[in-house]
Amino acid sequence: MPLPLILLGTALSSVALYSEQKSHLRKQDRQRFRPNNHDMGREPSELLPSKHLVRVMPGSVVCCEVYQAFQHTGIVVDDDTIIELHGSGLIRAVSFKRFLHGRSGKNIFIACDRRAQPIVVNQAIGAAVNDIFTFHRYDLFTANCYRHTWRWLTGLDREISSFEQFNRLLSAQAKQPIYWDRAHLPSRLNHL
Repeated sequence: MPLPLILLGTALSSVALYSEQKSHLRKQDRQRFRPNNHDMGREPSELLPSKHLVRVMPGSVVCCEVYQAFQHTGIVVDDDTIIELHGSGLIRAVSFKRFLHGRSGKNIFIACDRRAQPIVVNQAIGAAVNDIFTFHRYDLFTANCYRHTWRWLTGLDREISSFEQFNRLLSAQAKQPIYWDRAHLPSRLNHL
């Protein structure tokens, strides 16, 4: 008898959490164009993706969802290549399609300003390209994709333990809130 009640309670809690998350995302969308809005922007979400579709540009920071638990980041270096740190520790160049492969996300999100313009850091392109095919120690919390993406963006090597921390640092570096809008992928990838 207690098991069905526990399952019912779990299901109701999940529905409430889902509803709360959607409400939070809608609030972020409403506040986007308000003057003097000092929020942290809009987080990426497969649950309720941003309505803005943004063209990917070299030097852009991108992310995708991994198993509904993490965001994975990388740097765009051309019209179909992202440099990322793989879980093996290998820095590799992958296509947009490969960036999503084996991950739960269906969208690539791009770091943008409030006007849905990509935040581009040109120096990150060369830094990321120079790291291709190098190996680094990988640790989910201390030596992860956030750390390497940050290093390519700024030249600074520091531990970054979460996407939230990465997003705060990126916002401070850009001196503005970060809005994670959906990337408009080339037409050959629209079937993803």
